[in-house]
Amino acid sequence: MLVAVVILTTAFTIIWTTFSVSLDGWRRGQLALDRIHHGDFVMEQVVSALRSAAYFNTRPDKYGFWLEDHGEDDEVSWVTSGSAFMKPEDPLARGLHRLWIGIEPNADGDASFAVRAYPHFAKDMEPDDVDPLIISSRVKGLDCKVWNNETEDWDDEWEDTNTVPPLVQVKLILEPLDRDRPPVEVTRLVEIPIGPSTTGAVSRSVATPGGT
Repeated sequence: MLVAVVILTTAFTIIWTTFSVSLDGWRRGQLALDRIHHGDFVMEQVVSALRSAAYFNTRPDKYGFWLEDHGEDDEVSWVTSGSAFMKPEDPLARGLHRLWIGIEPNADGDASFAVRAYPHFAKDMEPDDVDPLIISSRVKGLDCKVWNNETEDWDDEWEDTNTVPPLVQVKLILEPLDRDRPPVEVTRLVEIPIGPSTTGAVSRSVATPGGT
């Protein structure tokens, strides 16, 4: 009887361990998919706004592209004609406006992906003059790079703020599945239609390690 109990206990332990490992793997897989889908949703809005970028060389100072590099807390701003990130009732959604994206603390003080929108012709108006709209508390970082046609390489900053870059590489950093695991990254390469033409060197130089 004692031997039977030991065998039964051992078998039950093996079965429970296998079930627990499988369940944990399924849970992590679902969490990973949820993070990626959430990141893709935010990223698609960014891509839509970038592809709708507007620029007129008659007033380059009002239509330029701005990028401030802060590691994984970049700030990016451009003029767009799209309605991405805009509330339907917002009058700015029906015309050109300047969009700012970056990382801001939410009501709980947690780093979150935020946007600001304001009239691009407003005199002496800065992003800080507009309250941020928190889009996602799961997105903890933003890293943006721009393609430089002259050097045929990626730059962390865009110094010619009176123009628009041809290509932008956007990376969203989402919270990790667990504290001891690396963050989830979603990366996209976005071509801005109104930007200058690029060379074939771009396809050989693009690298998005760790992204999707």
